[in-house]
Amino acid sequence: MFPALGHPNSSGCGPWWRCKMDPVLAGSMAYVAGVRVGLDKWLPVLVWVTGLAFLGVFIVFIRKKELPGEVWIGVCMGCMFCAGAWRSGMEETAAARMTSALSKRDTFTGRIVPGTVKKSRQGSMTFLMEEKRGRIRVFVRKAGSFQPEYGVVQATGPLQPIDGFYNPGVQMPEVGAAIRGEGGRLQVNGRDCRILSQNLTWTDRIYKLGKALRQQLRHSMAPEDSALLEGMMLGGSQQISSETLRMFQRCGLSHLLSVSGSHVALLMGILAGGARLFHIPRKAAIPLIMVLLLGYGVLCGLRASVCRAVLLGMGVLLGRAGRRRARGTAFLGLAAILLLTWKPWWCRDPGFQLSFTAALGLMTLRRSVAEKLGVFLPCPLAQGLAVPISAQLLSLPFLVEHFHSLSPVSLWANLLLVPLLSLCLTGSAVGAVLGCMGLIVPARPILAGVSQLLGTALWMGNSLARLPGTQLVTGQVSWWLWPLYILLVLSVLEIGWFQPFRSRLRTGTIAAASLGLVTVLALPRFQSQPFTVYFLDVGQGDCAVAVTPEREIIVVDTGGLPGQYDTGERILVPFLRWLGADKVDLLILSHGHLDHAGGAAGLSHWFPISALALPAPDLTGTDGFPTKTVAKLISLEQFRQSRKIVYKMQTNQKICKKKSIIQIVEAPTEYKEGGENENSGIVRLVSGPYSVLFTGDAAGEEELRAAARAVRSDVLKVSHHGSRSSSCPEFLAGVSPRLGVISAGRGNRFGHPHREVLERLDGLGIPVARTDTGGAIKVVFDGRGPVWYSYRWQQDFF
Repeated sequence: MFPALGHPNSSGCGPWWRCKMDPVLAGSMAYVAGVRVGLDKWLPVLVWVTGLAFLGVFIVFIRKKELPGEVWIGVCMGCMFCAGAWRSGMEETAAARMTSALSKRDTFTGRIVPGTVKKSRQGSMTFLMEEKRGRIRVFVRKAGSFQPEYGVVQATGPLQPIDGFYNPGVQMPEVGAAIRGEGGRLQVNGRDCRILSQNLTWTDRIYKLGKALRQQLRHSMAPEDSALLEGMMLGGSQQISSETLRMFQRCGLSHLLSVSGSHVALLMGILAGGARLFHIPRKAAIPLIMVLLLGYGVLCGLRASVCRAVLLGMGVLLGRAGRRRARGTAFLGLAAILLLTWKPWWCRDPGFQLSFTAALGLMTLRRSVAEKLGVFLPCPLAQGLAVPISAQLLSLPFLVEHFHSLSPVSLWANLLLVPLLSLCLTGSAVGAVLGCMGLIVPARPILAGVSQLLGTALWMGNSLARLPGTQLVTGQVSWWLWPLYILLVLSVLEIGWFQPFRSRLRTGTIAAASLGLVTVLALPRFQSQPFTVYFLDVGQGDCAVAVTPEREIIVVDTGGLPGQYDTGERILVPFLRWLGADKVDLLILSHGHLDHAGGAAGLSHWFPISALALPAPDLTGTDGFPTKTVAKLISLEQFRQSRKIVYKMQTNQKICKKKSIIQIVEAPTEYKEGGENENSGIVRLVSGPYSVLFTGDAAGEEELRAAARAVRSDVLKVSHHGSRSSSCPEFLAGVSPRLGVISAGRGNRFGHPHREVLERLDGLGIPVARTDTGGAIKVVFDGRGPVWYSYRWQQDFF
């Protein structure tokens, strides 16, 4: 990929297994660790400054002494650690800088971040504003004549804090905002905004060039093909169809939609070939290519992986300019130091972590992996497989930490599809550039050929994605598993201490590490599992996941939001992966309304659903057809292949699951014209001596009918997000819960939960847990009764 960034042996330091770690790489690893510790602000900055000063004085005193190299490296790593902690300890997030302006009506002025303007057919728009204290996400209702694309704008309104969903398995909203540099959000009308200037900066001009390239692809290709190639060429996946995105995820090819080293290497090859074609002198070609690389980085949004790739590419060019062969690990370490000095919060960015570890694996492990594979595979195949394997060996811990799943087919997908998709990427780039230059005649055939080749690649990818076992769910993994994993990798590849002549040490380490890994992974399956119910934060909707002592997974409602945000794929699926689930034993939909069933189809795309229970009216509706959200679910091929039973809820019906019982307390028999809320079922989940009552959006009339039956439960999911139309005193007295859970969206326009409902619950002495204030709620039945925790404030208990 990078000719000058080779194996550690490339500098002629003897056999590769005797090479010590590159000092720059070692220093960068210490710096990264320091940055990570400093961000948590466990200690004041003065401690790190003092530590750095002490180590500096220590170096002065020992500089003339003959000490082993390891001592010097250790001291220098200590200095780098303190320097990193000092730098990140001084970092203040944009949200912290804007705290004083929160909830106050004020006027904010800033430049529109190129490429962030999104407009809807309803006349609203959103964009990012680069204000002096950080970025602000602006939502404009009824934009009217306010239609900027670039320039400096002004918006007046109350600044709101960063918002998001607080659930296990996904990144905390505050962390994501700190990584992106966002400090708040504005919701304003078009009349509260005005354009101050539309002068273009150099970044705006670069983005306009990218827009022209995109237009060339859109004019010559089908919308789905052009959207995919735009994402591959310039990064981003907003316009790519959800089916294609799922295929890339299942095949482990998502890295192709995030500009990284392979894209930059490809661009460097094209530019270098062009320079030779036009006989541009070497001294002029190298600076020109560096400028173009920088422009490409800006065009792709200057994300962490882009910046890493651009810096390494520039390192290669500088090495060629000086006719010197530099160590790739040194440039990689230097890039990490530079980027984290610029943006310390990037050390918590999954893209940064995966990009650097994959690059490090390619530089340090590829030859070793190829040698091992070459023992039993043909050399070309061994060399080809060594690339994805070496990249994934070091990035695997971060893949598991962030996504809790792996793609077993990713090795073959990368081997078969990456060459084809790279040809598509090269052809689309050449065709788009020719089109921008006005050379339409050669551009159109090139892009047409690319479209045909892309179709072949997508067909192959879909075939791989349909294979069984394309998703291996790992769940949460204890942090101390990873030292065992690293020891196993090093011993198998005979690296470091595990040199070939140390066969006993190597064999013993492989056996011990393997046994330790198996024990750590298998032990949780033999530990007792208390009955636990999670009420997920899905905004203005309902979603709960129950885990029985027999480890059955029962999902009650799936949430749902208007627009493109799929709560099933974006919230419920990551949570189930975090939980370690590989299937859903029973999906219960209280009714077919969007905020309860909108995520069901997204869930079915990724997890087999053994059984489905829902009210009969949602299968028939008023005209004999299922309601919209239910129809979307049952029409999916994945659902038809995986589900075995569909229960039509009936009052007093019982569904038995091993040692748990689902009681249908109340179920509608016919579709009521008042709306989906009036068609909501009431379900009681019983596991041993404990019970939870799920009421969906049941109104007071349904609750009163249910109260005539045995509905006493330990936990009540308060109906209709805490609306005053539900939770009547008679019903609450009949249930007599020890805990009430309200699922509602923060700052929702309905005012849920209503004050009257909160007063009723308080008057009966029922404690309340709310997802709008606490994020996901975990309720554990461990012998002490229902004990609940808030993910937003008590993450350590999840």
